[in-house]
Amino acid sequence: MRVLVTGGAGFMGKTIVNDLLAHGHTVRVLDKNAQSLAGIEHGRLELMTGGIEDVAKVKEAVSSAEVIYHLAETFSSNPYEVLDIDIRGNLNLLVEARAQKVQHFLFTSTHRVYGRPRYVPVDEEHPLHAEESGRAVYASAKLVGEKLCLTYWQEQNLPVTIFRFWWAFSDEIGGRVLRNMIDAALRGETLRVPERAGGNFLYNDDAALAMRLAAGNCAAYGEVFNISSGTYTTWRELSEMVIELTGGKSKLEFISPDEDAAKTMIASDRSIKYECNLDISKARHLINFEPLYPSQKVKSLLREALSGLVEARKKR
Repeated sequence: MRVLVTGGAGFMGKTIVNDLLAHGHTVRVLDKNAQSLAGIEHGRLELMTGGIEDVAKVKEAVSSAEVIYHLAETFSSNPYEVLDIDIRGNLNLLVEARAQKVQHFLFTSTHRVYGRPRYVPVDEEHPLHAEESGRAVYASAKLVGEKLCLTYWQEQNLPVTIFRFWWAFSDEIGGRVLRNMIDAALRGETLRVPERAGGNFLYNDDAALAMRLAAGNCAAYGEVFNISSGTYTTWRELSEMVIELTGGKSKLEFISPDEDAAKTMIASDRSIKYECNLDISKARHLINFEPLYPSQKVKSLLREALSGLVEARKKR
């Protein structure tokens, strides 16, 4: 299978590119900076430098692709940047995918389109309130992207599949919230976090697996899937890990669900207070997705990734 991966040199993209190559697929990557993949010497890998907002570059990248994995995003809160790159770029890809008869278009969205959960676990039929997200511009752009994809499925017969997830990680983990928490713990400050809130982490290998199971699978056409590694982790658990990894000098205090998220020591993102427990039973049923590792293994991998981030913050 010939696969175009936009944003393939990014944090999740690198894992997905390696997974596709390992399973015998031919991969073309479109990314503004493909340096992280430059060390891979593989006859079935092609690197293209460019952005999804560039119509000519998108046309070239889509040429001969059978499947598109659309991962590229700005993760920006600047509405003009989001409009010019994320929304316009997604539309560029959809137009070319339809024109060049791409067989399947996979789009990575976010749990943030749900906004404040009305019930848990959160399934794919949950109401969508992107404006309630702590990154409302980003979430709203993702929701627009989803609607554009589904429109092309319903009106243009372009098979699409959408994936929503909470927080992805591999042997590395990022995120301003975690960096703030670690920095505060390294200074020995009290960590104020929501006690019950949290979410389902997604190990990058599970992301690659879910997308590979969906690609070219007619059961996934026109569908939206929650994906995760199946383990719900609270901010309390995360902060306890961080305190242990930073030397145990910080204390924990908990905010109640009705308190302002800005009162936490980790971020002003109002989504921090949400219990984002994603239901992945639909992906299990339709595409036979099953997370690769049991919950304790996922927690162990998460702790290792956090340890690496702690060491990186110490150096700073």
